[in-house]
Amino acid sequence: MTHSDVQDHPDIGAAAARMTAHRDELDRQYRSWRSSELRWSSARLVTFIAAVVGLVLLRETATAAIVVAGFFLILLALAVRKHLRLWDQCEFGRQMLDVASESLQRCGGRLAVIRYGDRPADPDDPDGRVPTLLPAEPASALTEQERDDLDLYARPAGIFGLLNRASTSLGARRLRDLLENPLLSPEPIKARQACVRWLAENGDARIRLMGAAAGLRKHDARLDAFVKAVRTAKPLPGAWLATLARLWSIPSAAFVVFACTQTGADDYGWAVGIIVLLCLNGLLFMKLRPALRHAIEPWRELPPAARAFLRAARQAETDLPDDNDLARVRDKLTAAARHNVLPSLCSRLAWSDTGGFLHVLFNLMFFYDVHVAQAVLHRLLPNKDALIDATGALADLEALCGLACFAFEQPVACMPAITDTPRLYIQGGAHPLIEPAELVANDLDLSPDERTWIVTGSNMAGKSTFLRMVGVNVLLAQIGTAATARDMSLSPLRLITDLRIRDDLAKHESYFLAEVRQLHRMLKPRHDGIALLGLIDEPFRGTNSQERVAADVAVIDHLITSPHFFLVATHEYELTRLGDQPGVRNVHFHEELIETGPVFDYRLRQGPATTRNALRILEREGYPEVLVRRAQAYLAAPPDPKE
Repeated sequence: MTHSDVQDHPDIGAAAARMTAHRDELDRQYRSWRSSELRWSSARLVTFIAAVVGLVLLRETATAAIVVAGFFLILLALAVRKHLRLWDQCEFGRQMLDVASESLQRCGGRLAVIRYGDRPADPDDPDGRVPTLLPAEPASALTEQERDDLDLYARPAGIFGLLNRASTSLGARRLRDLLENPLLSPEPIKARQACVRWLAENGDARIRLMGAAAGLRKHDARLDAFVKAVRTAKPLPGAWLATLARLWSIPSAAFVVFACTQTGADDYGWAVGIIVLLCLNGLLFMKLRPALRHAIEPWRELPPAARAFLRAARQAETDLPDDNDLARVRDKLTAAARHNVLPSLCSRLAWSDTGGFLHVLFNLMFFYDVHVAQAVLHRLLPNKDALIDATGALADLEALCGLACFAFEQPVACMPAITDTPRLYIQGGAHPLIEPAELVANDLDLSPDERTWIVTGSNMAGKSTFLRMVGVNVLLAQIGTAATARDMSLSPLRLITDLRIRDDLAKHESYFLAEVRQLHRMLKPRHDGIALLGLIDEPFRGTNSQERVAADVAVIDHLITSPHFFLVATHEYELTRLGDQPGVRNVHFHEELIETGPVFDYRLRQGPATTRNALRILEREGYPEVLVRRAQAYLAAPPDPKE
């Protein structure tokens, strides 16, 4: 077996150097866009002032005033259009800068949670959920035990926190689902690896895609509401009444305009006609109001989210490749970005974002909300599936970008080889939740010829961390991202852990009973041809020492005879005797005790542990000498329990 320090890897600063250069280029580009945007903003102001000045100076000559003012108003319209485009470009540039700066915080494997690390909750309403395009079966759902044992949502930093770069709740929930449901078949894993590898290797495209999605950060709740509004959209009830209102709106509006001109000419009799008409229109509108509320109210706050979603869809259409599952993601987002889907919907949604007195007046004059509702539904209803699929594709893309960022930013990482032959091989494996400067890498090789390792060593020597390192890297491999190792290959494994057992008063479970039930899952795994990887740390800690040893030996001896893989960390010397059996290996962690305390090198060595340090630590910490001698005597000749 070999071992090596992760910090010696020559590529530890390469990711940071590349990202720094890319960020600097983005900053230069952003400053250029910002300068142009400010110039065109000034041009807007100048052309507006010129139009006003022209009207004032030439007010005595109406024709000249109209011509000059019209000329400058045309220039103003062009300046406004150009300025809005540059403003949008600047926003996109700023978002890309943010994404690049966030990536720099993680480059080199530094522990930093960029977005958030808590487990995302599902929306209260099932209408807020979206489909996935990524292969999701067959998979093995992790239980709460595995999620806790492997620190998926630990604070201040957990595995999810390192992976999560999603700008939307949709993307964060999709990443959660990928992380909690590792795949169990080689081909789906390889397909997802291909997506992650492309995004990791094409950093410019990844930053643009993530920058476009970052426009949704301040509209996250609105995007969830957008999904629900699309799902629940339906035609207006009483369509004949809405059609009647739309037909009547033309003569109604014409009459109001004509009557207003007559009233302005001092013919006040027309004012009575306006009042009567508006009262009749009000009665008709009140009949339509319940249906209009359902059709329009959900959209009032959603135009900004729809526009940001359109930006992300168009960027995916530009940057995503034509092969692997990313092409399917691109196709779904491209379908939503077609002119008659999202762009057309966005323009119509802009009409719904109105209010105040004029809004009421327009409804009374020509049924404004009826026209808006029909325009929105005309674009929405035929394209509901395309829009829902596109939101699902966006969630997939954000989750994959998070996995790709992790692969790019780790100082040592590899894309594991996925095999059909049962095996778990890790060379130079490290735990991603340990700071790079403190990492020591270790190796593992489990195969049909050697299925079980028994790991011994004193407290704090590295046993538990080693087991978690293996579990986390297996999990990372089976969700399709890079493992934090120099090299790794494995067949898909069903992961079951027994690393942290807690009692549960609500379930009336003692510490011991909770562990018994957890280990029982390893004794009777599913018979589906998929090998199990069981990680066990100090089994049966919740009972007395004699029964614990007896149970340890019996259970581990039984597990050894199964066709599955196991890592067992223990202090019990009796368990190391099982290493004499075929298919079992003893390994250990070692420490040196000096004046200031124990010193650990965290390197895995062959054979069982041969040193003990508990009593020496008691002595060094100033425990009474008589107490230490009594403990040493007990250790040398323990009493016979039969006496």
